[in-house]
Amino acid sequence: MLKNERLVFDQTVEGLFVRGIGPKITPALKLQLKQAGLDLDKRLMPAYPVEVWERCVGLAARSLHPDKSEAEGFRLLGERHIEGYSETMLGRAIFGVLRLMNPKRRLSRVRQNFRAGNNYQEALITDLGPSEVDLWLNERGLLRHFKHGIVQGSARGAGDLNMKAVLRHFDDEGVTFRITWTETKP
Repeated sequence: MLKNERLVFDQTVEGLFVRGIGPKITPALKLQLKQAGLDLDKRLMPAYPVEVWERCVGLAARSLHPDKSEAEGFRLLGERHIEGYSETMLGRAIFGVLRLMNPKRRLSRVRQNFRAGNNYQEALITDLGPSEVDLWLNERGLLRHFKHGIVQGSARGAGDLNMKAVLRHFDDEGVTFRITWTETKP
């Protein structure tokens, strides 16, 4: 493992490939994942290089959503990942706390929450009003669409059925989402 290597931790891999889509993984996809560096017949490694993670998410997106664009397949897997991740020990703890917070407070913890799943995530929140923020993440490539699904799925998992995330901009350094919600009365 290199000092600055971008890594995705085992609970993230478990959230998607074991709990999120595990029953939907065909023998052919399982073999492709193994060839890409993820052997689901063995105990998960503590961490995987982000390149292995992206390849494996791409294989799953193409296998499970062949009628969708690659970007949409990644986004849908991001949403499914949250459903699976919320079933892990760490995910249950995180979502238990998130449900107790209002949307703005929850969003202020986004970096810490993403860092529970990898060692590289940076996040910046720009406050645009009482129920609107821009969220910038240092996510590149097709994984930016996976993160879009995670942002949307996380809001639902935390009980914010009216929160919306729209991909506003991306470049070689990261991606920006505009996140809006309707304030609810206590």
